[in-house]
Amino acid sequence: MIVYMILFIFLTYFIQNGYTNEPTIVHTKYGDILGYQTDLARIFYGIPFAQAPINELRWNPPVPIAKWFPKVINATSRAPACPQPPCNPASPLCPPHFSEDCLYLNIFTPLTTQSTSLPVMIFVPGGEFQHFDASLPIYNAQRLVNTTNIIIAFVQYRLGVLGFFATGTGPNDIKGNYGILDQRLAIAWIKSNINAFGGDPNEITLFGQSAGAQSVALHYMAHDMQSFFQQVIIQSAPMAIPFRTYTEYITPGVLLAEQLHCSFKDITCFRTATVDNIIAAQEIVNGKITSLEVLLFFEPWVPVIDNIIVHGQLYETIQNLSFPIKPLITGTVTDEGLIFIYNKWNNPVLPKLYIEITFGFFRSKALKVLERYPPIGTGDQRLLLSQIATQWVFACPTRIFTRKAALYSYVFGYPLNSNMKQNKEICSGHVCHGDELPYLFESNWINITDVGRRISQSIASYWTNFAKTQNPNKPLNVPISWPIGNSTNEKYMYFQDPLQIKENYLKDDCDFWDQIGYRKDFYNE
Repeated sequence: MIVYMILFIFLTYFIQNGYTNEPTIVHTKYGDILGYQTDLARIFYGIPFAQAPINELRWNPPVPIAKWFPKVINATSRAPACPQPPCNPASPLCPPHFSEDCLYLNIFTPLTTQSTSLPVMIFVPGGEFQHFDASLPIYNAQRLVNTTNIIIAFVQYRLGVLGFFATGTGPNDIKGNYGILDQRLAIAWIKSNINAFGGDPNEITLFGQSAGAQSVALHYMAHDMQSFFQQVIIQSAPMAIPFRTYTEYITPGVLLAEQLHCSFKDITCFRTATVDNIIAAQEIVNGKITSLEVLLFFEPWVPVIDNIIVHGQLYETIQNLSFPIKPLITGTVTDEGLIFIYNKWNNPVLPKLYIEITFGFFRSKALKVLERYPPIGTGDQRLLLSQIATQWVFACPTRIFTRKAALYSYVFGYPLNSNMKQNKEICSGHVCHGDELPYLFESNWINITDVGRRISQSIASYWTNFAKTQNPNKPLNVPISWPIGNSTNEKYMYFQDPLQIKENYLKDDCDFWDQIGYRKDFYNE
């Protein structure tokens, strides 16, 4: 009776607030969850999977949520994003609300009711480990789940200082990797409850993009995570950006402590700081160089190598696994580095500055880099820098990972083609980092062109086929067959119009970068 009274109250809430979508309710082992149903899908926003990581739970592993029955969780509106640096409120990438109480997940299911359970895809969003959330408009997957008959969940996790800062391994230390632990708990919650949504807990695909792809790669290589998924998709992971050691967290930690008027090891002082002060301090430290690993300027707060969850750099760890690895798709887009270079250097980079930047990044190897990538003309060199960033940070270290693990490899090369293009002007005619996401999730369907819709349907079919059968070519029909790659014939799917199968992406360039290296080790040669 209590449940029906609560449901009646929620129904009244929908009517009074002008919702045209119908309410829908699921019964989990924790209690009931109220979502809503559109003409395409059932949507559940803001399902809690952990207790709020506040007070003593700040900088501690996440604590599982307790049963809430007979209460009904209202999952009809977007949960607050985890605390992060300020963003432009006018941007569709800027969450409207923030709170430390942010450990929630979203689930999209198709309307179809059938006797067999549906495959499940769990997406870990990116954002440099310090931006965005799981409810961005690009993650509106209701059309995708409707057209492919699959369930998709999106996971939120702690970001930045609150999710990844680390001081050490002692009993009073901030040990780090809390954002990764949040993801693990969310994945476990989904696996144990997804049957209530019509999903099959034994048919789970993990996938992620950017920092989310780095996170998924960690889960992929963790022995104790193998029972939680059957296959993985890693999209645009900046694998050359290194994870820090505890020692490498000392410099940003001391700078952070200085801003918060704490000592580096005083966790009690850190916990008494307001979240606003923590984020303000984080933003100040973001503007400082805190490591010889200059790529950490682009991702300052990364997982820490604790030898429990993180055992080293991704493209190195994959070489030494002691257990069978599962089916994998990996890939990048053609202009990964463009938006990062233009965001860091707002003004044209002339040849003199380009040479200085090259020496700053490559030290003893700078002359070799300049010989292969000399300045082009006398004007702006940012496109050249972007090319280097795309290869050195994304495509070439991903090739190392792919050679060891991936069955299927891709390059996404179709620009964001929209009648209402919101992409930055610098990306016009280019495929910037993240540009495949609106196509994959079919989230901007009403605004993309007919050609864009063909690309969108193609990538959606390949991804969801892989989730269903571990083969991107079936059961849904696909335009062309995607071959398995191998070390002697590195074939990949090239997403363009038309789709193409190509070989040996950036082979000569990546051979060069493999020789140069991806770590700071060569700085002291």
